[in-house]
Amino acid sequence: MTQSSAAQIAADKAEIETLVADWRRAVEAKDADGLVRNYQDDTVLFDAIPPFQTVGKEAVRKIWQTVFPYFPDRFKSEHKDLTFHVDGDLAVVFGLHHFVPEPADHPCGATWMRITVCLHRVDGEWRVLHEHVSVPFDPMTGQAALTKDL
Repeated sequence: MTQSSAAQIAADKAEIETLVADWRRAVEAKDADGLVRNYQDDTVLFDAIPPFQTVGKEAVRKIWQTVFPYFPDRFKSEHKDLTFHVDGDLAVVFGLHHFVPEPADHPCGATWMRITVCLHRVDGEWRVLHEHVSVPFDPMTGQAALTKDL
């Protein structure tokens, strides 16, 4: 892997920020096809919900189609504290994500989730190689540690 220039890293970061915004808009529109548009065919998702590991772009799309009916008609998708690391053809983004539902007490808005997304540049375009979503838990009780207000 070759080292990237500061200008190239900034351009890559801007491109990846656009992908994150496109993903957010697709989720809010309940558009499963748009949501996985930038995923590799063999992407792997480690999720906070069953089946916990999903392999393949098409399988991730189907997971979202399965869960969208449980979301309210209106909600926002929000990220916080996103950090971007880019080095050549690999990039990692991590931070926090949550849903802001209407009504506010809808279960999809119960907690902030931790996210990590690994991207790989293929034929000049960034693609999601791996995505990891988790919810903190209390090891003393085994219960999820919900973090609604950060």
